[in-house]
Amino acid sequence: HPICILQLTHSGRYSRPSGSSEPLIACHNPYLDKAQGIDKDVPQVTDDYLEKLEDIYVDAAVLAYKSGFDGVDIKSCHRYLSSELLSSFTREGRYGGSFEGRTRLLADVVGKIKQKLPKDFIVTSRLNIYDAIPYPYGFGVDKENFQKYDMTEPIKLIKILHEKGMPIINLTMGNPYYNPHINRPFDKGPYVPSEHPLFGVARLSRGIAEVKKAVPDIVIIGSGYSYLREFSPYLAAGNIENGNVDIAGFGRESFAYPDFPSDIFNKGSMDPKKCCITCSKCTELMRAKSMTGCVVRDSGIYAPLYKKYCIK
Repeated sequence: HPICILQLTHSGRYSRPSGSSEPLIACHNPYLDKAQGIDKDVPQVTDDYLEKLEDIYVDAAVLAYKSGFDGVDIKSCHRYLSSELLSSFTREGRYGGSFEGRTRLLADVVGKIKQKLPKDFIVTSRLNIYDAIPYPYGFGVDKENFQKYDMTEPIKLIKILHEKGMPIINLTMGNPYYNPHINRPFDKGPYVPSEHPLFGVARLSRGIAEVKKAVPDIVIIGSGYSYLREFSPYLAAGNIENGNVDIAGFGRESFAYPDFPSDIFNKGSMDPKKCCITCSKCTELMRAKSMTGCVVRDSGIYAPLYKKYCIK
């Protein structure tokens, strides 16, 4: 039967509880602050706030369990709050600076939920393993060259999460608000990337494979396949066959072509006329606070919304 996981997210610096930007930051970041227009005087969330937040996550997980979900995903990617804490090298206090401090919230939340709920209730995470932002403002980056990843800390963290009872994890990179070509290589987006999209696809596969080799006992869901369109099953199959991942995860493709798994397993291929074309229109809809989906393949529903919210 389908496994239903509820994603628990604190949007952090991207919070918009009333429809307009109300950033809650774990740590100032000169690159992201400049991109967002966040003033240096904007306060960081306090250690007390973060300590109370741990219990709020636990309460949310309990509600998910009572509602019938099979598990929860403690979202820790793309510079939302939990992700930002991982790179808070310059933050003082219990939730910053050292590796233990920067990973405290995520590790504590996972441990508390596992203690509170039945053993078979899944606690997972969508985790950034490489931010592609210069040190000391990026997680998983080479300290001398931020364009290279360094999996030392991500691997250490994933081992800790697995020891706390996390059986499965989805890995990603980058930040869709700042450098989306890192986490979802595209043909059309907000800027012209400094690299061919295939470099992004390769980076994701290689980095995730490095983690899998280091932590073989945790089930790893890979990312970054949709750019390859009808050729994506071959990379996915190769990664699984070679032990680089356990499961291939698809995001944008699921909007454009929701029955693609059936076609792969029953027909042996994907129909190129149904595939995601990585045009980023689904993201534009999301940014416009609209219901989102594939404007190209499901145009009857989403083209009118795109015209209403995105074409000015």
